[in-house]
Amino acid sequence: MEPLLTPFHLHAADRIAVDRSIKPEPGPAPTASFPEYNDVTLPNGLRLFFIQDDRRPMVTFRLMVKSGSASDAEKPGTASLTATLLNRGTSTRSAEEFAKETDFLGSRIEASAGPDSISLIATALNKYTANLLGLMSDAARNPAFTEEQLNKARKLTLSSLEAQKQQPGALLSKMVAKVVYGEHPYGNVPTPESVKAIVREDLVGFHSHFFRPNNATLAIVGDITLEQVLPLIEQSFGTWERAEIPPLQPKAPSEFKGRTVHLVDRPGSVQSSIAVCRSGPRRNTPDLPEVLVLNATLGGGFSGRLFQNLRETHGWTYGAYSAFDPRRTAGSFEATAETRNDVTAPAIGELLKEIGRLCQEPVPEAELRLQREYNVGNYLLSLEKSERTAQRVQDIDLYGLPADFYKTYARRMGSVTPELLQATAKSHLDAENTCIVVVGEAKEVRASLEAIGPVTVYDTDFKVKP
Repeated sequence: MEPLLTPFHLHAADRIAVDRSIKPEPGPAPTASFPEYNDVTLPNGLRLFFIQDDRRPMVTFRLMVKSGSASDAEKPGTASLTATLLNRGTSTRSAEEFAKETDFLGSRIEASAGPDSISLIATALNKYTANLLGLMSDAARNPAFTEEQLNKARKLTLSSLEAQKQQPGALLSKMVAKVVYGEHPYGNVPTPESVKAIVREDLVGFHSHFFRPNNATLAIVGDITLEQVLPLIEQSFGTWERAEIPPLQPKAPSEFKGRTVHLVDRPGSVQSSIAVCRSGPRRNTPDLPEVLVLNATLGGGFSGRLFQNLRETHGWTYGAYSAFDPRRTAGSFEATAETRNDVTAPAIGELLKEIGRLCQEPVPEAELRLQREYNVGNYLLSLEKSERTAQRVQDIDLYGLPADFYKTYARRMGSVTPELLQATAKSHLDAENTCIVVVGEAKEVRASLEAIGPVTVYDTDFKVKP
């Protein structure tokens, strides 16, 4: 028997010279990396998305109701409290009984509210599929909303709101929402007054109005077949009654003209939290994959231009970032940092400069390649997470995305050219017509901010100060 050949046994003439100092070119991004799924709709209108994944003996369910905090109307915080109480007792199980049953399954059924939806998520071993669906259905369809649980949740919410007054990041986020969205429902943030005004009947009414099968989808990801799970879903959700849901028709946010500064006065602050912000694309914008590469280039992390400028070059901050927040009916953009009081205005100037530079000149190919690879790699890694996959397939329905959106996602991000990135920047960024939000001590920073634009000062309750 002849010995196996290793590279050391090859003749010198047959060896391939490899320069290990040169990074090899990556292969093309997968064109269909997103898994195939089945799309089934029950007679009552509940739409099901099924993805079979036999890598582990688990199953994940994600029920999504297509109404969130944007549907709060006059009492911001209603959707959030509704979601919080879904797993805290039903008409057939007390809060303690519900918790014990989920613990027995080795699972947790958790709900959360976002601007456009409320989601209820649970994962368990596939042998407990029927039990898990029964509990999810009970939580979604029959929440008790007891006064005891409401009082507990309200108290925690009020405590959190009070604590946020001492958190510059929380104040900045709320002020950005109010400035960018204006009268749009996305700009309505919970206040102590609105939360105190919420009573049990508000939660019952929100639930009765929006928790309907024709206003919801259910994603299933796991080691189970559609033939096995469909009868169980029909048993748990088939009798859920549909109802008409009037579409949300909010007023569009106003366009920005020129630069304005909104300063939240926080006496005693030795540094400022700053944001350059404006309206952004909606979730179904056709060029969203390109927008994500644009954001990574500007401020997506350590390799982003904002980080390199404000931290590495100037040493003004621990980090500077940017983010697009595309939602169902509107979106926002913000570039943020935390700086010393004495460099607040110069730091804002550098944020604006980097935004303008992306609109004015193409990004070098070597820099852009790094951002393309980063985004594609992150996306491919995220496909390992069942809950993330469930959310994405439901997003196709919630936001009206093309059916092949996630099948072409990686390829499109990997194909962004310098010219395309510059065109995308011109479409979605603007350093001249924008808004600046600052949380800091007014007497320390106001004078320097007035050179940027007209300054309006607020207290930590967002009321205008003289």
